[in-house]
Amino acid sequence: LSDKVGPIAWKPLIFIIGSDILFGICLGGVPKLGIPSLGLIVGIYVLTFVASLAGEEHKSKEVLVLATVLAIISYLAFIKLLNLQFPVWPAFLTR
Repeated sequence: LSDKVGPIAWKPLIFIIGSDILFGICLGGVPKLGIPSLGLIVGIYVLTFVASLAGEEHKSKEVLVLATVLAIISYLAFIKLLNLQFPVWPAFLTR
């Protein structure tokens, strides 16, 4: 009746959670540590590239295409359609 649970897949767990944390840091920055906001677009690329390391294969060209498509869709959905107010580009580019 009770099936054994397999070992914890640490690599995917660390990369997926790490990519989410890095996305949050990119989006909002960490002022106490002097890390500026890098914005939505950079955050999407960081999130996609780090999360892609969780799998067995990593094909940089495919990840680049996926990140670009996700960045465009995210920009259109959140900034243009929903009119959300958060940084899109790195803070040092928009000053």
